[in-house]
Amino acid sequence: MIEVEVKAHVTDFNEVEIKLTHIGARKRKIEHQKDIYFNAPHKNYIQTDEALRIREIPEDNGSKFILTYKGAKLDNESKTRREIEVVVNDGERTVSLLENLDFNPVRTVRKDRTIYSHEDYTITLDKVYDVGNFVEIERSISEGEDYQSVLQKIFEIYQQLGIQEGFERRSYLELLDLK
Repeated sequence: MIEVEVKAHVTDFNEVEIKLTHIGARKRKIEHQKDIYFNAPHKNYIQTDEALRIREIPEDNGSKFILTYKGAKLDNESKTRREIEVVVNDGERTVSLLENLDFNPVRTVRKDRTIYSHEDYTITLDKVYDVGNFVEIERSISEGEDYQSVLQKIFEIYQQLGIQEGFERRSYLELLDLK
């Protein structure tokens, strides 16, 4: 699967939320996410522009855990990349498994995420602890599918939201490392 994604830094979510309502986006849920990022023993993910993380999302009856691999970005304009996600039942044991395979935990990123849907797109408002506020717009497509029209539509949605600057290709992990 290919995740076509563009992220933009914003100072305030209030105006964005008003415009999301005007374009017909629907608020789906609010999540607190804790992402533990790992580096591989056989290559440096920072140098290869890849990522491996386990995400914990607290829910009413425990937590949901998602193991995610992200490939290198495919262009210089967006965060579009190959993404493979697997839901795992036991986050603690998955972390232990990775550590026993010599994958080293690098950093933890925490954020509060408000999730909207609009047409086939997911729009998130992310308050990333120690980094700032961001709007992400994304859509997943099949590998081999042309992503340029999806990318164009994402930028059209940003225009509808009044966001025309502040675009950011670096990951939250990279931004946190700058602090």
